Amino acid sequence: KQWYQRRVAITAGRRKTNTPSQPSSPAPQPSGLKRATHWSEAVEECYRFQTAGYRDLKEYCHVQGISDNEVKRWPHNGYIKVLLSRKGGYIYFDKARECQDKDLHKCKLFNYNTDNQ
Repeated sequence: KQWYQRRVAITAGRRKTNTPSQPSSPAPQPSGLKRATHWSEAVEECYRFQTAGYRDLKEYCHVQGISDNEVKRWPHNGYIKVLLSRKGGYIYFDKARECQDKDLHKCKLFNYNTDNQ
């Protein structure tokens, strides 16, 4: 019994992480996937979301409970500026391209059925 009381006291003193609560509705599921072969602005955006631990803009907005226009972007080119990482903390991105040619094969582009949404 003493071991149990010590364990409860230890876990009760831990701070909660500042992560958003899980949404009640399920996230939209992709219907297809392809890998990027050439750089484009869409590939750059997906690369930045996947660096932060999300599939794409739809999943990020669903998990964070925000709308598409609440994502912070650079004003001159529209690239994503700041994302909240799945692991905790913020990830800041440069104004310039971050997805190098050597990383293109890592970027996944997801397709969604428009019938379900």
